[in-house]
Amino acid sequence: MSQTSLPPAIDPDYLALLDSDRISGRTRQIMEERAQTSDADYKPRHLSPEAHNVLVALTSRVLPQGAVLSDASINLAARIDARLGTAGDGWRFASLPPDREAYELALTGLDTQARQNTGKGFDALAPGDQDSMIHTMAEGGLATEKLDATQMRAWFADLRADCVQIFISHPAVQAQLGIDAIFNGGDGFFQGFSAMGEGVEESWEPAAKGIRP
Repeated sequence: MSQTSLPPAIDPDYLALLDSDRISGRTRQIMEERAQTSDADYKPRHLSPEAHNVLVALTSRVLPQGAVLSDASINLAARIDARLGTAGDGWRFASLPPDREAYELALTGLDTQARQNTGKGFDALAPGDQDSMIHTMAEGGLATEKLDATQMRAWFADLRADCVQIFISHPAVQAQLGIDAIFNGGDGFFQGFSAMGEGVEESWEPAAKGIRP
C-alpha cells in the first residue's frame, strides 16, 4: 500500500515570501527541505514492512488531507518512519517503550487484532471497520499481546500528535491555511508584526485559501 508521492503544490504568494527578507536563511532552508523531500517509492527503514503498511492505512484515517490539499498529499507514514531514526525530542509516555519499539509493537499488534477479529489485516479492512478499531483504541478499549489498552491509547495520542506536527509544519499546508508566523524577520533583524487582532492582516500577508468542503 502506498500514498500519493507527488509533492503538494505551494501557493506562489507563499513561495515569494520564502524568497523574501522576512525569513531567516536557516528557516528558509528547513521549509524548502520539507517541501522538496521526495517520498516517491518510499521503503521503510525503521519499521518492518508489515508495520509500515498498517501505518499508511492508519494515518490516512487519522488525518484525511483532501480538505486542505486537493492535488496531492503528504506521505505521513514515510515521514514518521524517517523520524523514528532520529534522536527525537526526548519526550515519551513513561508507560511506553522508546518510540521506534512502541510504533512497531502497536502497529503489528493492531494488525494482529484485526486478523483475529475479521480474518483480514488492518490495511485490508473497509474504512468503516478501520474507524471502529481506531475509536476503540482511542477510548482505551483495545489491548494487544505486547501493549495493554492504556498503553495503546497513550501510543495513539503520540501518533496523532506526530501526524498533526508533520502536516501543519509543511509549507504547502501553511500556505493553504494562511499560517505565516515564520515570516517575522530575516537574518540579523526582527521585523515582527504591527497589525494585531483577529481577522487583521498586514499588506504583505497572503490570504488563507480556506478549507475545501
